[in-house]
Amino acid sequence: MPSTEPCSVSLLSPARLRLFGFTAFLLGVSLPTSNALMNASLVLAALCLLWQRDFRQLMPLLKQPLVWLPALMFALLAASLLTQHHEYGPKMVGKYQKLLFVLPLALFFLSNSKLITRFISGFLIANAVILAISLISGVGHLKLGGLDPQNPTVFKLQITQNVFMAFAALIWLTRAFAQSGVLRWCYGALVLLATANVLLMVQGRTGYVALLVGVGLWLLLTLPRWQRLGVLACGLLLAIMLIFIPNRATERLTLGLAEVRNCVLAPAEQAYQACDNSMGQRTAFARESLRLIKQAPLLGNGAGSFWYGNAQTGYGVHNPHNEYLLETVQNGLLGLALFLGWMWCCFRAAWRQPTACRNLLVAVLGSYLACHLFNSFLLDSAEGHLFMVLAAVLAGYRVASSQPDPARR
Repeated sequence: MPSTEPCSVSLLSPARLRLFGFTAFLLGVSLPTSNALMNASLVLAALCLLWQRDFRQLMPLLKQPLVWLPALMFALLAASLLTQHHEYGPKMVGKYQKLLFVLPLALFFLSNSKLITRFISGFLIANAVILAISLISGVGHLKLGGLDPQNPTVFKLQITQNVFMAFAALIWLTRAFAQSGVLRWCYGALVLLATANVLLMVQGRTGYVALLVGVGLWLLLTLPRWQRLGVLACGLLLAIMLIFIPNRATERLTLGLAEVRNCVLAPAEQAYQACDNSMGQRTAFARESLRLIKQAPLLGNGAGSFWYGNAQTGYGVHNPHNEYLLETVQNGLLGLALFLGWMWCCFRAAWRQPTACRNLLVAVLGSYLACHLFNSFLLDSAEGHLFMVLAAVLAGYRVASSQPDPARR
């Protein structure tokens, strides 16, 4: 696997290294499995920092846009509570408080260069277990613990499981290319099984986007030109097979396009009923978001201002399932500019890493940018916290790259 370790800027005693390593591993395991476990691991990470009491990197990190831009985004959202009053506003601000976690997470991962490797190991092991359970249920048509063989999600909802499985497949792919012999075949098998699980078994079209964009970007950046042409030919062949051979992926995509079409063409008096499905609702969310943006384009309508639903039935949604739209609705073009600036800083930091690490980071970031079109991943718990870890690691890279490694002195 390509190296994803930043230079270590502080040394840990053996006892502290074990606790820090366990915490990083637990955080990786928790993201695809349990919010309660994730919260516990975050608290444990904070306790590790208090035990270590090494804050030499605090000021260098505070100067990084990767750290202060998300904090500014949160401050802007929280400040809107003073001028805009929406019932869901305080809860929305609470969901976005994870934007403040970049700084402590960066301090945590800077404590030792092995922590990011431990985190990735935990993330991959959790996804391997999820993959095994999902395959047994889906292929064997077994209702293990109440799982639905037609949509074998294990710990998380289908969107989260599919997106995280796509990321795991991408990392396994990088390891398959880096290894040789039996290990290469093992990682290759994991990639194929994870891909089949995402595309053909678990429902959730966002996972298709994460997988195709992530793997596509990584192959584009990694392979030489002649191999890119070969991969493109194989991709076209696979696309043709998916079109002409009945499968769940094609059925889901066709259904999604039909839902968008029916929602757009429905008369006004039937709009709510026609859009009452996955992609239809996303289309309606976009229309409502654009209406709200026109009301307050510069500074937005405030936290919790988005709402779509049916007052008669009590159904309501405060999330347009599009991070770009949600940022603009709540914080206006100013908030969108801060968000896009943060994304740009993430890409710039990733691009300055060694080639193998750069390609993986850019592929994951590209997947996030594409998935932001269909879900508000900074709002969502697991996906949002994973991005905070990613931003924290990138911030740590920027700080560590400007300082000598104490272990090498």
